[in-house]
Amino acid sequence: MPTLGDMCGEPDFSLRIVEGSESAADRVVDSVRVMPGTSWSRDQLGEVRDALLVIRPSGDGRSDRQREQGAGERFLRELARQRAAALAVVVDEHGASAVPAAIRVSAARLGVPLLTTRKTLEEWTDLVPRLREYRHQHAEWQADQLTALLNRLPDRLADADGNAMQRVADWLAAALDAEVLVSDPQRGVLAASPVTAPATFAPLLAGGSASPRTRFVPLAAAGSATVLSVTARRPFDDAGTDLLRHAAKVLGLIDQIGRRHHQVADAEREVRLSAFQLLMIGEEAAAQRVMAGLAPGLLDIEHMRVYVIDCAEEDREITARVSEDAVADRALLVRCPAFNHLIVMDPTHDGDPGHPPAPSTASMATAPRTTTAAPTTTAASTPAAMTETADALRRVVTSLPRHRMGGSRVHALGDAADAYAEARTALAMAGQLPDRVALAEERLHLVDVLPPKTARRWAGTLLYPVLTLPMSRRDQLLRTLDLGLEFRHNAAGRLLGIHRNTVLHRINKCFDLLGLDRNHVLSQVVVSAALKIVIAYGHDDLSVDQEADFTAMVSTPEVRAWADAFLDPLKDDPRDLLRTLRAWLENDTHVERTATALGMSPATVRGHLRTAAPLIQRELTLDLDGDRVPDEEEHVLSDVRPLAFALHAATGRPLLPAA
Repeated sequence: MPTLGDMCGEPDFSLRIVEGSESAADRVVDSVRVMPGTSWSRDQLGEVRDALLVIRPSGDGRSDRQREQGAGERFLRELARQRAAALAVVVDEHGASAVPAAIRVSAARLGVPLLTTRKTLEEWTDLVPRLREYRHQHAEWQADQLTALLNRLPDRLADADGNAMQRVADWLAAALDAEVLVSDPQRGVLAASPVTAPATFAPLLAGGSASPRTRFVPLAAAGSATVLSVTARRPFDDAGTDLLRHAAKVLGLIDQIGRRHHQVADAEREVRLSAFQLLMIGEEAAAQRVMAGLAPGLLDIEHMRVYVIDCAEEDREITARVSEDAVADRALLVRCPAFNHLIVMDPTHDGDPGHPPAPSTASMATAPRTTTAAPTTTAASTPAAMTETADALRRVVTSLPRHRMGGSRVHALGDAADAYAEARTALAMAGQLPDRVALAEERLHLVDVLPPKTARRWAGTLLYPVLTLPMSRRDQLLRTLDLGLEFRHNAAGRLLGIHRNTVLHRINKCFDLLGLDRNHVLSQVVVSAALKIVIAYGHDDLSVDQEADFTAMVSTPEVRAWADAFLDPLKDDPRDLLRTLRAWLENDTHVERTATALGMSPATVRGHLRTAAPLIQRELTLDLDGDRVPDEEEHVLSDVRPLAFALHAATGRPLLPAA
């Protein structure tokens, strides 16, 4: 049905809504009644509900005006009683002043919408068939739109996805010349047309108010908080309201299917996260069983790489969906439970770049493994470093300006924690590269250059009180200690799927058994290094003289060469960065205490640390943003540990606890 607003938009009718009646623009007009003559009787009206009445007032004498006023009052009362669509007054010029005052006053008081028209009564008589034609065209348009709606549905609703919802939103926006948004408080924007619709609706949704041109329709799915929001350029008529109602029903069905898909997807994500957390504690067999039903064969491998994508402050779900499409079923992608990161575990196979290192064995505490060199970082564009998965993820990251990615080298499946830590180290460097992607490249690390037999004996002696615990308890403590020294306790807990207090309790338990001060950074460095040795090489019988073994272990030409290569980028700086770094470690990474020991300002110490970090490709940010003393949660050692050992091996300082 056409509305008063529709008819005002048709030039042939020459209609204008009189000031004060604008809110009636969306009133439906079912018919037009032309009232001949200049006086009207309510007895002549008959049924006029939803009709537009057209009159021509006149009267030359005072008595005529008085009679007209009385007749007009009765006439308008009847229009109000029957809820006529409106009264149109024939005038020479549009404007409220052209309408007799008596009619204006009575129409306003009785709530009868008032319009003016420059067409004569005779012309209006000829236009009545035009209205019927207009209604017929409108009905055909409505039928065409409903057919278009059906054509946008999938063949089976069970196959409906986010694209189906977007297709309906696009159709509705075009049909109503409107902006359309489908949103959910928990899931965010589900569909928008045009793309600017979310910004348009943000203040409207906050206020929750509708208008003749704006509607909020809850989708009719049990338990759904999803809302269809539409704001049109013109007020809604019956046809528009009908299309809106049909669209809401269809979107409700799609949403119902979508929420079921969403629940299934959530469950699958939890399974993937559980598998990843099992791998982080070295339980590769359990992780393989968990993933067997979801992705058969995906983890039936010996080696893998890990990539970490930092989504900055952006919506991670958008990046996750794009990344899932990019890696398809080739890799295990999980949403990091600790940071706004995505973690991708990419299985490697024969022929892949860098594959494979020598395999690790099942027990971290007793079985040695032969490792390849540990990583430095390089731009991802290095062809030899790229796998199919890495290349696909690089394209995702480079398309998102605030994202960055770090990747590990090849590791045994059971060494996921090491691979993850390695990818995080590469991630720190990614922001300095043009494409914001850094992959680990083979380079000798401390563990790789230590004499294995001496290192095994020293590490076994240091960790002896923990290594002699029952196997299940021992491996649990060592895995937690390893990750808990690499990352803050909150993050380590989320990565392992345990509470931060459990992480802290296990770390405290280990240090108590070892007789070392957990709050001493260099003690943490030594324990962490011993853990890496045990994970890499296993352990031997107890050392007769642990200090002698430690000295022999870090004094070989291979270790000295590694230390010189590690520190060489710092030696050209005239500010003696080595001196600052030694003092920083000797003062438990406290900037204020370091500044006092060196006789310089805290700002200078921080400047030296910020300069040194990129030179050695490590993050040295434990206490760079303030003068407060960092607590035990803030000592992360993945970057501090190699620095401490390199300085000790090259210069003899800082002194490291040997036992």
